[in-house]
Formats: sequence, structure tokens, C-alpha cells
Amino acid sequence: MNVTNARGAVLGLAVGDALGTTLEFRRTPEAPWDRMLSGPHTQVTGGGPFGVLPGQVTDDTMMACCLAASLRAQEGLDPEDIGRRYVAWRNWTFDCGSQTGQSLSILDADGSPATSGKLAWERGGLRAAGNGSLMRTAPIGVYFAGNLPGIVAASILDSYITHFDPRCALACAALNAAIGLAVSAKEVLGLRAFVREASNALHMATGYFVGQHPEFSEQISDANSALMLDLEAAQAGDPGLYDADFHMHSMQGFVRVGFRLAFWELLHARSYQSALVDAVNRGGDADTNGAIVGSLLGAVYGEDGIPTEWKTTVLGCEPPAPFDGAGPLHPNRLLEMVESLG
Repeated sequence: MNVTNARGAVLGLAVGDALGTTLEFRRTPEAPWDRMLSGPHTQVTGGGPFGVLPGQVTDDTMMACCLAASLRAQEGLDPEDIGRRYVAWRNWTFDCGSQTGQSLSILDADGSPATSGKLAWERGGLRAAGNGSLMRTAPIGVYFAGNLPGIVAASILDSYITHFDPRCALACAALNAAIGLAVSAKEVLGLRAFVREASNALHMATGYFVGQHPEFSEQISDANSALMLDLEAAQAGDPGLYDADFHMHSMQGFVRVGFRLAFWELLHARSYQSALVDAVNRGGDADTNGAIVGSLLGAVYGEDGIPTEWKTTVLGCEPPAPFDGAGPLHPNRLLEMVESLG
């Protein structure tokens, strides 16, 4: 395992979240995609709709902390333990997405992490495909780096807890596959290698999901096709994220928006910093887009690629308990998981 890249993945998530929360939900001007945005928001300043401190993280990082702590404590993926941690987090948090909240209410009442997300999805008419599992999933890519089948299974099982929709679960598997490749690679890889690994994971995840839920084989196949289109769009100069039927403002919580944006930034930005400044200044679900983009770019460019001032602000932030540095929801918990892997 490349520790620098592993730390980069989880710190990249937290820093992207903290950078983006200032602009969360904003409908910023539709800037052309032929140049990377250089601002105006370039520092971790806090504020935003939740009035957070500079460096304070939101639900994206908090849920990732729950996931990382469980992976470390259970020495692998234990959906029941993760589910208990998510339910406890929901009782503390100031920020919880509607789909996540609905699923965790079901989990709290029924106690089954294998069915909580599925029941919420079915009650919503099989339409909901939010970004709530994709935003937190990076610890799985780090923990299971070098083990693609393990990444795929763990990504899907974690997504089931709150986001059963195949587009959500398969996107988690693909993103984590790219993160895992960056963490486990023994040599410098071309950027398209990460797209190929994501594509391989999509096909593996499709088979895994169908094996567990053949009754949804059509939806799973459609999800595979949709996410493959997203990987193709990410390779184009214009990713189509301002298109009328796929707009990152009007569809800001849609899982495919964050997924497509992450791979577009990977292939077009020159650094972690330029990718994150561009991503969050485009508005929409800026904190979650920052977390998703940040986890992938952080894994590829490593901890040293994240601006020191941004890292220092996030890791040094001391909100009230249980969000403080000693609490269970601080980014320090992400680094402790990496340290436990040696």
C-alpha cells in the first residue's frame, strides 16, 4: 500500500467537503468547460448554509469517518456495525440527506442493513439515486486496495444500507476501484488506467448485484450502461453537466453528476488543487462534489498534492463535541484507519 496515496484519498475527501461547503446549493454561472475555473472561492473558509467553522466538515466526511472506524474495528466490512454507527451519527448530525435519513429511520426500526436502503428506494418509486453513498465510500477503496473483488462487494454492501439503487451501488464500486488502484499501484500510471479500472469494476459489480438480486436485473443492466456513458462523457472536453436533462444545479444530488464530474476532473485538471477549485466553484452540491472529486484526485496525487494550508485548516479545526478532534466524526478518524493498515 502506498501510504501517501491512501492518506491522500481520505484527506482529499475531507478537504474537498470543507472547501465546498461554503458554496453548497449555489447556482453559480455556467462557466465554459474549456478552461478550469480559478476562483473566486479558493480557501477553506467555512460558512455556507450550515454556518460551519473554517475546516469543519459535513455529512460527507462524518459518514466516511463512521465507515472507516468500522472497517478498522471489525477488520473488514460488517454492515450491521456500520449501520449502527450511521444511526448514531444521524442523531448527532446537523446535516443529513433525505434519502439517507429515510433509510436510517427504517434501519433504526427494523434493524436490517441489507434491506433498509432497498425499502426506502421501493417506497420512493424506484427513482431515488442520490449521491449519499458515493460521497462516503472512499475508505473502502483504501482498505481493500489491491483486492478488486473485495472492493466491489464491500462498496455494494455499504451502499445497500442507504442507497440501494444500482446506479448508486455500482458508482461506489467503480470509484473505489480507481481509488484502490491508485493506493496499490507500484508505479506511476497514466490517468486513463483509472478509467479502465473503473470500467472493469462496473462489469464485476453488475454481476455481483444481479447474483444477489436477479429480480432487478433490468435496472442493474441499465445502471451499468448509464455509468459507462458517464465514463465516456468524462473523457470529452465538455462533460454535459449543464445539459438540460443532466444539469449539475437542477440535479445536484444525483449520483451520476458527482461520478461523472470526478472522472472529468481526473482527466482534465493538472492537480488536486485545480480540480477542487474548479469543481466547487461550479456550484450545486458543492461539498459533496468536493468530497467525491477530492477522494479520487487525492488518491491519485497523494497527500503531498493537497495544499498544506487546506489540510492544516481541516485537521486543526476544533468544533464542539462530538465533532471535535477527539470525537468520532473528525477527519482524524480517517487517518487512524490508514495508520492501522501499516
